[in-house]
Amino acid sequence: MAMISEIYKQIWEHSPYVQTSKSYHALTQLTSQLINQYEEQGRITNDPFSPTRERTLSLPMEDLRKELKGKTCLVTGGLGCVGSMLVNELLKFDVKSIIILDKRKTTGTDYPEKVVCVQCDIRNAQRVRDIFTLCRPGIVFHTAAQRDPGFAESHVMETVTTNVLGTVNVVKACEDSGTVKQFVFSSTGKASRYYTEEIYAGTKKLCEFILDSYARTSDIKYSMVRFTHILDNSLMNVELKNGSINNDYLALHSPGKYVTAQNAKEAAYLMLNALVYSTNKQCQFLLVRNLAWPVESLEMALYHIKQSGRNIPVIFSGNPLGYTEKFFRGQMDWSNPNELNLLMNVYECKSRRLNDAQDIIISRPCKTDKSTLLQVLDEIRDADRESETKASLIRGLKELVRESLRTVDKEETANILQWGLDPVCLKAENIHIADFNETLQLLLESLEGTEYHKEAEDLIYQHA
Repeated sequence: MAMISEIYKQIWEHSPYVQTSKSYHALTQLTSQLINQYEEQGRITNDPFSPTRERTLSLPMEDLRKELKGKTCLVTGGLGCVGSMLVNELLKFDVKSIIILDKRKTTGTDYPEKVVCVQCDIRNAQRVRDIFTLCRPGIVFHTAAQRDPGFAESHVMETVTTNVLGTVNVVKACEDSGTVKQFVFSSTGKASRYYTEEIYAGTKKLCEFILDSYARTSDIKYSMVRFTHILDNSLMNVELKNGSINNDYLALHSPGKYVTAQNAKEAAYLMLNALVYSTNKQCQFLLVRNLAWPVESLEMALYHIKQSGRNIPVIFSGNPLGYTEKFFRGQMDWSNPNELNLLMNVYECKSRRLNDAQDIIISRPCKTDKSTLLQVLDEIRDADRESETKASLIRGLKELVRESLRTVDKEETANILQWGLDPVCLKAENIHIADFNETLQLLLESLEGTEYHKEAEDLIYQHA
């Protein structure tokens, strides 16, 4: 039987020609070989995500009862996967009412009377303000977003105006309401990147800066949660499962792509926990501590093909925009390898603590300069074309990251560069320093005038 690496090579060679009978037949045979090898390794006997589907988080019930009793809760994106799960969980508490704010129009009447559905696009600032004035919420959960990274790259304005300016609209409505006491935002582990030029990740990172800046001067408690792939509505999982039944082949970006995941109830529980662990004048984020080992997307594809009983192939299509940035090893704190977590970076690890049940990590993002933030938001508002919006987002994010790096521990920055540019790891993973050029330049620039600058500069240029 061929080595797996050789099978991968042949799949890459045939994938562009999957529509021809010769390549389709070859790809089908290669996929069958992969299924056999993965079965021998015991990797696709069961659903690779079964442990994730069954996992749960603790809930501090008594504290939540006190926090939620008699409150009006508003959930943006409340008809979505996580939003609807959150609404159902809130109904288990003695809340006064729940306002679902969603751009879609509800078609069902399954909710009790205390749940009110209001159609609203968060990009409409006046509409958002009017709803807050009428409903007078005490707690706001903000889950509304454009969440597809691939779509974000081809629909930049829609993504930026929804994720960034829409969030600003909701935050300002909270600040002007006179009733909101807590605000919980759903972010992503992608926001832990030091810097990114991917649109979806960039919008979420910018939102984290927005919330942290407001938290420092507001009487409202702002908090966030960072999600990874939500299995219940994971784009990848849905495409693979449906594709194995309905399509002639399954297209994957590439082999060797691994994803962490969580379930929707975990996500809702995380947002509820944020109410209890929020603090005054400091925006914190929460994430699942034990995410389990990442699962290979190819493994999931082979599992779904096997379950379908169909004899169809996988092909490799290459990484599309929105999924091209490579993982920077300096993202993770290797001084404590037993507690590595893909959803937080080295700087954030320094303020890391655990909840009472020890299953949630609580930390805080790096702060940035608020005056710079406001200038960035003004520039984004003024952009009136896709290219201008993209340029404003990326340029603005770079300035905000530059400001945030002025406040961090310089020794940590030096460690980040050492870990991220380990030559053994770069070679093993076939990664070139140019893959992280913008991030490295920002990190190096932040070390100017310190004892670490010369050594860091030499380290970067010896690998260039």
